[in-house]
Amino acid sequence: MQPLIDCEVDAVNGGRLDWDSGGLAVIGLGFAGGPATALFGLAIGGSMLGIGYYALP
Repeated sequence: MQPLIDCEVDAVNGGRLDWDSGGLAVIGLGFAGGPATALFGLAIGGSMLGIGYYALP
């Protein structure tokens, strides 16, 4: 196994920002728990989605 070279890294395209996918995961896991966990998941996951929305590309 070897590290990727710059042109290979540039060729990888698509997917979502880590903040977006992480925020959705936190919200999903929050709803898997109880009501307090769901509120916590919405607060933290929503903040993560906000960061992902305003993050520079």
